Amino acid sequence: MTPLVLDINLVNPAFHKKHFTYTGDFGPGSPNTPVLEFHHISEWREYLLTLQIRSAKVPGIHADAYHVALHMLLLAWADASLIKPAELQGLRSSEAALTGVYFQPIFEREKGRREKARKTCGGCKKCLLCSKLDRETFRPGLDKLLNYMVAHDCLDRTLHNENKKASGNALSVIRNVLAHGDISSGGLPWGGLFEAIREVMEHACRSFPEPPEYPPEVLAVLGVQRSPTLQ
Repeated sequence: MTPLVLDINLVNPAFHKKHFTYTGDFGPGSPNTPVLEFHHISEWREYLLTLQIRSAKVPGIHADAYHVALHMLLLAWADASLIKPAELQGLRSSEAALTGVYFQPIFEREKGRREKARKTCGGCKKCLLCSKLDRETFRPGLDKLLNYMVAHDCLDRTLHNENKKASGNALSVIRNVLAHGDISSGGLPWGGLFEAIREVMEHACRSFPEPPEYPPEVLAVLGVQRSPTLQ
């Protein structure tokens, strides 16, 4: 993955020092800090760096997409309207990562379910329940992906369960609200959202092989620099 660099100078220095609040992670097992307070953008940057992807097993394309959301959050110091788009970007990156891991088993399960339904109903062509599944257009969606992780890949149920869905706090529900609702409505940030997104992505990719370690001279040719924040 590309080393995460959050440059505070992207924000006008005249706005570096101010009072800024953000909703903290106060879910199960988390610090009881519902509101985080910052007084300088450097403090905000240090907090955002704690939210970055920690596992090198997460494919770079997905880690980089997630880190785009953190770049957006950095700029939210000057323009809070960027928080909701940042949340959506984080959720989109997680959905893409999970699709890459779980698409095949979910597709096979859905295909089998439809084949079984087609036999039961006699093979109607109009019913969506038993219509033929097209691999090229099939999109499981974040809810099915998370359901599969809980049922078949040991995902912590505190991250995704029916109570969260009913209360509107499930990642899949938040994603749909942000994607199809008004993301500029000025709602409060979702406390613990990025911690949950990161945990889900790292869990999904935990069995991936470690990326190869290139010697410094190869990294220099590729134009890649090691970042101490990622080690």
